[in-house]
Amino acid sequence: MTPAKRRAATLLASLTLATTAVGGSVVAQSPAAGTPGGTLVLGDWQAASQMNPFFTNAFADTAAYNLAWRAPITVDTDGNYAPDLAAEVPTVENGGVVPGASAAEGFTVNLKFKPGLLWSDGEVLDANDFKFNYDYAIQIAKQADLGCVLCSVWAPVIDPALTGDALYAPENQFVESITVSDDGLTATVKFRQNYGGWMGIITNSMIPEHTFKDMAPKDASTVMSVGTDTLLTIPASGPFVVTAASSDGIDYVRNDNWKATAPALLDAVRYRFFGSKDGMITSFLNGEIDLALDMQQGDYPALSGVDPSIGRADLDTVWQYEHLDLNVTRPGLDDVNVRTAIAMAIDKQDLINVLFPGTELEPACSQPPPGTWWRVEVECPPLDPAGAMALLDEAGWVVNAETGLREKDGVGLRFQMCTSSGNPTRLTTLGKVNQYLSAIGIPSDIQTADASAVYFASYANTTPETQCSIYRGTYDVALFAYILGADLYSNYYFTYHSSQIPPVANNTTRISVPALDEALVAVGQEILPEAQLEAATVMQQELAKALPEIPLYYRAEVTGVSNHVGGWIKFNPSTAGPTWDAQNWYFIP
Repeated sequence: MTPAKRRAATLLASLTLATTAVGGSVVAQSPAAGTPGGTLVLGDWQAASQMNPFFTNAFADTAAYNLAWRAPITVDTDGNYAPDLAAEVPTVENGGVVPGASAAEGFTVNLKFKPGLLWSDGEVLDANDFKFNYDYAIQIAKQADLGCVLCSVWAPVIDPALTGDALYAPENQFVESITVSDDGLTATVKFRQNYGGWMGIITNSMIPEHTFKDMAPKDASTVMSVGTDTLLTIPASGPFVVTAASSDGIDYVRNDNWKATAPALLDAVRYRFFGSKDGMITSFLNGEIDLALDMQQGDYPALSGVDPSIGRADLDTVWQYEHLDLNVTRPGLDDVNVRTAIAMAIDKQDLINVLFPGTELEPACSQPPPGTWWRVEVECPPLDPAGAMALLDEAGWVVNAETGLREKDGVGLRFQMCTSSGNPTRLTTLGKVNQYLSAIGIPSDIQTADASAVYFASYANTTPETQCSIYRGTYDVALFAYILGADLYSNYYFTYHSSQIPPVANNTTRISVPALDEALVAVGQEILPEAQLEAATVMQQELAKALPEIPLYYRAEVTGVSNHVGGWIKFNPSTAGPTWDAQNWYFIP
């Protein structure tokens, strides 16, 4: 066994052993009991804009909708799968997963829901809602211009190269059938052939069938937008219900029909949005908010100075990395030699020293952060500005003596670098990248955009004229963080396979490399994590060679936690987000 596989095997073992089996279920950690009542105030420097989980995967949106809309399965703070609306996590051991005789024969997943679940309006919530969400995802996906971010995850297709009616024809869907039991408590999902992203399907938050069954997909894309009155009419499946929502914040009250666990302990939650990190940090230091979210290690010094009578600053390891997205459809960036030269020019350690002086933050090479079970070491371009210039010269991108700019066949290298507004750390980052690129003869221009309304806005909510939109691809270089989930296949296939370019899914770099596509497909041909390791190794190596993005550093998550917060364990490392267990939070007077 190679060192990488030995390390992965150890991590897989810990992933299994870290959970507690009770009656066949995997149970999440339980905080100490608190006294019911009270309100906690959350803060984010970015505003949530979309609460329909089909159409967003932005951090602020996820944290906001997880308070009110939940999934069958979630991920706990130790990175383990845990039941939320489901009664247990399906496994081979508990009979929830039944492999076929061969990969071509497929397999079956028995997804069991907790009995007695209700939507906030009192309607029954059960496996029928799960089946509806699958079917509705196909309806939405057929209208590609809507930009359904998670439709490909909900309803994956076998051959994404097909077009028209053939793309979502029944025989081209991995899911052959979903059969709901008479009591509505079990959905038996039959897969035509092995599909490695099956866990990604059951970790998606759901919308209510009885509200959306007669709603056109186009209307569904806007009905849950923050600021619309219609958002307040959508029944919730989670521990809280939205009572007011705008670009300034969202208000929630306890959902008395939440039956997945004991009732939420808090009477209410208020989620407040700030125009900048500085504004949010000041509010936390003044004792005006209880949880200051969505910050990184560079924010720790400012938060750690909080008066102990007000709260504390937590620093948690997470599955996140800061990176540069390289839009490979743009002039120059369509050449892997240029992308490689950019990587060779960036001094990641120098960058970290400037952003986070005195810390031991690790420069990033491979995409998977430390602690993810599939991570292997890959070969990344070395720091070598002189070598970067030589590579550009060799590839034909030579300096024009008159302009001083690098050109090839009349095309000049000058990049538009985008990031979200209100984040000083990212502006400093792009300022340093600008210096590194200037040193090898590539000028760049820095531009910021509102995170929710533009930068991370869905395809349907932007136009070809919207600048610095990652889904529209109106950028050259984009700086943001990736947060990984527990499902290996869903993390990578929908982000890097050539069939998943927006508006289909999340391939925002527009990378299209046959060898990478082949490796991504291979990961999906195994349904058990231990069997995916070999294919995952090849996939990571091909991704490093294709170089559609440049990882800069692995992030730690900083959270301001006031003394009023009870039940907070630590920041969830995965895409489940910080509000995954808000029903367990309580107010400490």
